[in-house]
Amino acid sequence: MRKNCKLILVEGLCGTGKSTLAERLYCYLVQQGISSRFYDEGAKGHPTSLNWHAFFREEEYKELLMRYPDTSNEIRSWAIKNGSNYLIPYREDKEFNELDALYSELKSRELCWTDSPVASLSEFTYTIQRQWARFSDLASTSEEVYVLEAVFFQHQIHDLLGHYQAVDRHIEQHIQVIADQIAALQPVVIYLTQPSVQVWISSIRSRPHFATEQNIRFMENRKRIELRLLDMLPFPTYTIENVNLDWEEVFSSMVGAIGRKIG
Repeated sequence: MRKNCKLILVEGLCGTGKSTLAERLYCYLVQQGISSRFYDEGAKGHPTSLNWHAFFREEEYKELLMRYPDTSNEIRSWAIKNGSNYLIPYREDKEFNELDALYSELKSRELCWTDSPVASLSEFTYTIQRQWARFSDLASTSEEVYVLEAVFFQHQIHDLLGHYQAVDRHIEQHIQVIADQIAALQPVVIYLTQPSVQVWISSIRSRPHFATEQNIRFMENRKRIELRLLDMLPFPTYTIENVNLDWEEVFSSMVGAIGRKIG
């Protein structure tokens, strides 16, 4: 099969089958002889997700090195410089995990999965955008197709709404910057959805705590923003509504969507 798409983004609200179906789509590509990589939202070594990354401004980073002189070279070897800021991926370094004080400090400065964000809104969006730019450079030189789940919309918009109370305009501008950065990869966005957010979330038995009134309102707002974004993106998007919970039909629709770009 001739490849002209290097990136497939699978998005949708919680419980719509993103992880399972995205991995199945990856397996399908491999079976078709297409060299591919799959990363779900929590995967180690994820090329775009910045979960488990500590955020430091330049002076804070220098102070960190001074407080941990015996580990300073290790910290430097892992640090990612973004202008005057630094990111330190702390989950995958065993030495960080073995130093309780250092690990606790790095975890307390988590960029994404946190209840107490340390980065400002502009710092957060800039850092995320820089990571996607690095990924675009990497993927552009690769022959592989990347299948990424829940990182283009879900985590970013969740944090922008929950941590920064970002308005629609800020979210749209942020996503548009990333969309422009990855456009050369000829991506496809597959968006999985249900007609009613309230009915769908209430039906997720494995996560009954999701069905609070506050969370349903949050998810409805997220869906509204995400559907609006789909119409603004400079590459193909496909919204697949799983009304009948027919997962085979949904997967067949996903294959049909990428078939328009990979074939």
